[in-house]
Amino acid sequence: MLRLGREREELGVIYDQVGTPTSARDLALAILSIIRHSKFSTLSETEIYHFSNEGVCSWYDFAKTIFELSDIHCHVKPIETKEYPTPAKRPHYSLLNKAKIKNNFDITIPYWKDSLQECLVVLTGNKQ
Repeated sequence: MLRLGREREELGVIYDQVGTPTSARDLALAILSIIRHSKFSTLSETEIYHFSNEGVCSWYDFAKTIFELSDIHCHVKPIETKEYPTPAKRPHYSLLNKAKIKNNFDITIPYWKDSLQECLVVLTGNKQ
């Protein structure tokens, strides 16, 4: 998005698919926290835990926020999924219930915008 936003005056971005952008760094930190947690060593069976950053946004919201935080002046036009055909079918609503991972391992999960801002600082070298 950073490259496209700098190269183009306008981008069409899907507004009708909602989810949560997730920082790979936050996921890695959560996994390390779980491994260190006393409860981890007592698990006797395989369990599934969901993780994503907190909050909700569409791809459109995500792109707009990236540009705002990066001071990129690219007009973002909201488009529907059907206007951007891809071979892969994408769900319109893809949020995860993270109550189990938070409750079982006392994990605090950062809000997606905060993690995005940290990521952009690393990618661009600019302090926000």
